[in-house]
Amino acid sequence: AEQLTAFEVWLDGGGRCSHPPEQLPVVLQVLLSQAHRLRALVLLGKFLDLGPWAVDAALSVGIFPYVLKLLQTTASDLRHILVFIWAKLLAVDLSCQVDLVKDGGHTYFLRFL
Repeated sequence: AEQLTAFEVWLDGGGRCSHPPEQLPVVLQVLLSQAHRLRALVLLGKFLDLGPWAVDAALSVGIFPYVLKLLQTTASDLRHILVFIWAKLLAVDLSCQVDLVKDGGHTYFLRFL
C-alpha cells in the first residue's frame, strides 16, 4: 500500500517527466493482490494517460501478462478501468493487438459490446 501511495504522490506531483517512477514495477505486482487491485488499476490508468512514453514504460516492465490475466476476471467493478487501460495499450503498441487476439483476450471486450 505504501508503494501505491508513493506512486499516487508521483502522479499528483505532475508525473510529467518522461521517465517512469521507481514504484511502477511494484504497482504491477500489486495487481496480483485483490485487496489493492482496483486502486492499482486506477493509478496505472492515470499513468498510462500521460502518453505513449508511459505506455512504453509500462510495457517494458512487463504489464502485458498482468492485464491479460485480469481479462479473465468477472469482477464488474474492474470492467471500466480495464477497458481504459487496454485502449491505451492498443492505441500505442500494435503488437498488443496481435497478442490479445492470439491469447483470446478480445472475447472479454466482445461480451460487453
